This record gives sequence, C-alpha cells and structure tokens, in this order.
Amino acid sequence: DRMVLCRASLALVLLCAGSITAAARERMTQVVAPNFPIVYVVYGPGGVPLARAVVARGEPCPTLAPQGDISALLLSNVSVELRAEGTDVLPFAFPVRVCEAQLPRELPENSATFGGRPLPAITRNPSKYVLLGDTGLRVKPRNLGTCARFAQEKLYGIKQCAEIVPFSPDLVKGSYQATVQWPLESITDRAAEERPDVVVHVGDYLYRQGPCAQGEGCEDINNAVDVSMPGQWGDNWNGWFADFFEPSAALLQAAPWIVLRGNHETCARGGHGFFMFLDPRPLPEDWTADYCAERTDMYQVPFENEQFLIVDDSWVKDADVDSNDYLQCPEPNGQVQGNAPAVGAPMQEDVEYFSAQFHALEAASQSHVTNVYLGHHPLLAIVCYKGHYIPVSQTMQQALAANPTMLDRISATFTGHVHFFQGLVFEDHSLPASLVVGNGGTKLLDLEIENHAVFDGALGFGADLFGYSTMRRSALSGSYFDINSFHVGGRGAGVSSMWAASVPAVRSVRHRGIAGRTVWPWLQRFVPATMPVLVAVALLCIMTVIRAAMLTGGIDSAVQAVASLGSTRGGRTPLLCRHSKSYEMKASCSDFGDQVRHAATTQY
Repeated sequence: DRMVLCRASLALVLLCAGSITAAARERMTQVVAPNFPIVYVVYGPGGVPLARAVVARGEPCPTLAPQGDISALLLSNVSVELRAEGTDVLPFAFPVRVCEAQLPRELPENSATFGGRPLPAITRNPSKYVLLGDTGLRVKPRNLGTCARFAQEKLYGIKQCAEIVPFSPDLVKGSYQATVQWPLESITDRAAEERPDVVVHVGDYLYRQGPCAQGEGCEDINNAVDVSMPGQWGDNWNGWFADFFEPSAALLQAAPWIVLRGNHETCARGGHGFFMFLDPRPLPEDWTADYCAERTDMYQVPFENEQFLIVDDSWVKDADVDSNDYLQCPEPNGQVQGNAPAVGAPMQEDVEYFSAQFHALEAASQSHVTNVYLGHHPLLAIVCYKGHYIPVSQTMQQALAANPTMLDRISATFTGHVHFFQGLVFEDHSLPASLVVGNGGTKLLDLEIENHAVFDGALGFGADLFGYSTMRRSALSGSYFDINSFHVGGRGAGVSSMWAASVPAVRSVRHRGIAGRTVWPWLQRFVPATMPVLVAVALLCIMTVIRAAMLTGGIDSAVQAVASLGSTRGGRTPLLCRHSKSYEMKASCSDFGDQVRHAATTQY
C-alpha cells in the first residue's frame, strides 16, 4: 500500500510541477498522430476564400491540382504560399507549417485537390448554412487536488501550483468534462451530412486549458510520458489538433468556413493557435508563434444575396455567465423580487470602441439588403443572473444604444458564449432574430427546457441540449430564411429537431431609435399638424414628474428626475429592455441605467 501511495504521490507531484518558466525551456512531445495534410477553407475579409493546408514542419507546401479544364482555367493564376511555420518550443509549440492559396469565388465540387485532399465547392450564392459554436472539451482546472498554494504565473490562463501536497479529492476545483460526454465529432459528422454551402463557427474552439484532475473522466488528455508537460491540451499543436482539427475533420472537408474568435481564443488562452490556423487576415512579416493581437476590427463576408458582418468581441468582460443559476429565475407568470444585481457595468472606453465598430458595421451593411450579424458574445439574448432575467452583455447593449439604427438592416444575429441553445424571434420582427448556438459540444450549463413565454415581446426556446443549427432560404419564398436547430447526442440517441423558425430576409423597419427614443414614421408625416398637442403633452408629462418628485424627495430630486429624462451619457436603456413588454424583464432592467451611471462616476 505504501508503494502504491508513493507512486500516486509522485505522479501527482509531477502533474502539478509544470509552470510557464519550465515549459518555456522544454520542447513539446507530440502525443497526437495527424494524417497530414489537414486541408480546409476559410473566408477572409471581402469574402475571399482561402484554402489552407497544415503539414509537418520541414515538409514542402502541398500542390494545388485542378481536376479538369474548367478548374485549370479558374486556378491558373493561383499560387500556394507559406503562411506560418512554428517550432516545438513550449509554451506555444506548433511544429507544423500552414500553407495558403487564395481561391476564386466560384469553384465547382470535385474540381481541385490540395495535397491530394479534395477542396469543397465554393459558391457566390450559398443556399444552406450550418451554424455552431463553443465546441471544445471543457477542462479548466483550478486545483488538481494537490495544491496548497498557487503562484501568480499562469500557463494557458491557469495559475500554476507553488506548494504541492498529497492528493485530496476535497481540494479538487475547476470545471471538467468527461471525454465520453463530449459529442463534437458526432455533431460535426452529422452537420457534414447536411451538405452545407458554408459553415459558421461563432468561436471558442479550444477549451482544454490544463490537465485533468484525477477521477474526472478526462485523464486521457494528460501526457502519459511526462505528466508535467502539456498532453492533449493547451495553446499548442497537441491541444488544437485534439480539441478542434481531429473531431471536426468531416465538416472541414464539407464546406468553407466563416470563423470567429471567442473568449477562449484571447491571447491568455488559445489566441496564438487561432491566429496561426484560423484568423483570415495575413500575419505580420516577422511572425513568430508568440504573436497574438488583443483585438481585431470588424469585417464583412459578402455573398450575392446576403452578407455576414463579423465583430471581434472576444475580449469583452461582463457578467460571469459560468456562475449563472438558470433554475432560479421566475416562472412565466411569477414575480421578481427586488432589483437586478449589478453584473459588471461596462467600461466607457469599451463602449466607445464597440460604438465605433458598430458605426463601421452599419456603413458596411448598406451594400446588401440582407445582413446577418456574427459575434461571439450574445447581442440580443436573455439569460438568468441571480434570479433575474438580464441581457447578456451590458457593454454591447450600451454600444447599441449609441448606434440606434445599426440593426435596421440586420435580419438575424448568430452568437455563442453561453453554453446552451437559445432562439428568439421578436414580435413583428422589431429586432433581428437571435440565435445562441453555444451548444456545439462543450460542457453545457444546467437549463430546464423552456419556452420564453415570459417575454411576451418575443417567441423562443432554450435548452441545454447539444447540437447545431442550419439556415437556408425558404423553398416557398426566397424572402424568408428557415432556421432549424437539431439535437445531437447528449441526452438522447441520434438526431432530432429541437426548434424551427422563419425570419424575413429583409426586415420592415417600423421605427428608428434615436438615443433610446422611438419615432414612428407615420407620426413624422403629421408632426406639423399635431405639434401644439405634442408640446402640450410633453409639458404635462414633465410637470407631472416634477410634482411627484417634489412631493417625495424635494426640489433636488425633481431636478435630477428631469435631467434623467434626457440623459444619454453611459445610462442609455438597453435595447432589449426597450423592446420587452413583460413585467419580469422590465424589473430586471429597472436599475440598469443607475448601475452604469454609478460606474461612470466612480470608474472612468
């Protein structure tokens, strides 16, 4: 027994011994066995298709070979270039080369191979899209059960142990997903059978931030030779291949991808691999594997009939959605007690940054009548936070309030980040349809299946079920999109339909928001004739507010109340709050402006 205990203790000591300092001196042992080349296509800014091939370090870039006279003509001016070549030095060890070729915007199926692998068909006019996100195996260790004290240094965003003690299950902390409960390969295989024209991934590919604790069901990702070094985890080739490339192989071969960056691809987590393999923009000439940009500007991927507008919101920090308790929110006809809690009011500089991004997005939307917004953090989703329904990102809501017409030409928003599925279609399509596809494989949040009847301004559905979604032009009318969401694996066998909706390809914008206020077009035509009545009503409202405030809080409160009517600095009402008609949502939004104004005076 003592010998067994000693061996177990030694293994656990080794498991916790790794640190950034040690890792930086080591060379990575490759514990995965890729079948090179790995070939895929991503869309770059302006809708440029980029074929990429990952090969072993030292191997030449593969050949792009047309299959037939037509494809030979299409590819006659296409050349293959080296995008990046990494090393095996940790922590950002990528002992592979990435080669790239810019393809034409039309390429028939089976018309070319890249390194012997068939390229997917490319079309200017896609008819079917697959949508998914948040796909990686969730392994976020906070304590492997062997650490009494942590150092400040981190490896892949995880603090390293400074004082090791014998293993105790009571010390184990973190979020772990058993590998047998990770259905990504089943999801991507089934999605590939849809034969999509384009795949949209809304971010969060790499979730394996560290080793797996004993007894959590994911120990097979650990390095069996030297458990102190990265195994099939981390921002390195082992981690990226195991968490994304290998299980996504069928879907990577099926269609070109639009790839977004999630918060798991920030520089502290998985950003280095993201820029090497997936980001569609050119790398700097002096690129090394240490390269990672904190943020990138929005861009668009246009097709003939619709256009996708992509925003990098990977670095936004708002409410900690990992701690949300979705089972404690009010029932559809229940009452909310008290005000919504403060959940991290947005920093003004972040709001201003996204306001500028949204301004550029609105300008880009003018080229198409049908536009789809793509981001990682939900733009229009509703979640439960400490017993209250709230919009997910206050930063993005404030930026929207500063750009009230930004959504006028947007038909739908597709996002992720929250680990569940949610679909919302707003009454009269007053806002774009909202789809949260954070159910692509990573560990799901607990959520009872619910119909959002509580929000009587929207029809929707939410569930903690694994799967993917599709969008295609309606067969009956090209003026509508049919959105279908499917459950794969998890709680049931096979594939089943989960939710379906139709949304207009072009929304009829019935109002224009101006700094949080609504001006109806039909009213504008009658302003000259009704101006005296409108002025009288406005004066009556202001006098009523002043009188009420004087009776309850004195003249200072009255002045403050009047000032708040026109206040726009930092305290704009969130867009979802303005469009919700339910008591529950209004109660949650009631003190939002106060939170932001308080933060504006104390933090900025």
